[in-house]
Amino acid sequence: MATRGRVPAALGLAVGLAVTMAGCGSPPWEEGASTSATPTPSASPSTAEPVVNDLAEGSLKRNLKAGAASLEVHYWSTLDLGQWTPEVSKPLTVAVVGTLQGGAKGQQIFLTSVRAAGTATGADGTAHELDAVEDNATVSPGYLIRKPNSYQQVLTLPGAPAGSTAMRITLTYQLLIQSEPKADTYLRQAVSDTVQVPLVTVAATSATP
Repeated sequence: MATRGRVPAALGLAVGLAVTMAGCGSPPWEEGASTSATPTPSASPSTAEPVVNDLAEGSLKRNLKAGAASLEVHYWSTLDLGQWTPEVSKPLTVAVVGTLQGGAKGQQIFLTSVRAAGTATGADGTAHELDAVEDNATVSPGYLIRKPNSYQQVLTLPGAPAGSTAMRITLTYQLLIQSEPKADTYLRQAVSDTVQVPLVTVAATSATP
């Protein structure tokens, strides 16, 4: 479940994946003398997809644009990535702070919702859409995120089917930008981002008597 906290602002804050494909190369075979006239077919080379892990450094910073608003977004997980196995729930912390280009003093940015939709992929490339996780603002018109105010939330992603090797998380941020300071009219903006993380698969081992 998501946990929330508050920051010192007039409006409350909420407190707070990478397709892995293994390629195998065939070692060169020695050419031996043969009396057969039938040529031996050679294996065609395969190209392995690069492993993408956006959280490899422990956290990820992204800069997003939503109209006149610029968002600085940070992602990290309190669960060690070595424990991101397919079946477990995966906490992803999201922290957002916004600035307004050309905005007047006192013109605010509000975050109305954050949605995280995960897609798990297996080694054979089969994709599985996971249930989305959404945090909707519990205050009107939304969470105040114009700097120095910020938003932080833990989004708990559901488990994936056994055998999944990677997760792609698409995050969508819905914003309201005041048309002018103290106004009750707003401009609605939305922006999306993607985070990719490999999943850890534990190879089954058979016991020997």
